[in-house]
Amino acid sequence: MFLDDTYNAYSSGANDDLAMNAVSSLVGEREAMAIRSKSLNYNYLTISDSTSSLLKVLMIGVFPLVYLGIGICVVIRRRRMQHETV
Repeated sequence: MFLDDTYNAYSSGANDDLAMNAVSSLVGEREAMAIRSKSLNYNYLTISDSTSSLLKVLMIGVFPLVYLGIGICVVIRRRRMQHETV
């Protein structure tokens, strides 16, 4: 499965290179080992302006406030439990 085309595509062909270099090393041919260059083709993520705005609001505003609220609730609950046991 290591040399399967699907998994090899995830690593941009590096699995094949690793296997070939390992076999070359086992055979004793150090000159046959090679580090091949990677492809410089990039796939960019494109999202709409509305999605971008929504993500900004969520990541910068909503999530931090939710975590702050959860933290405050935990602190208040712990203080109440501490005062009840004393």
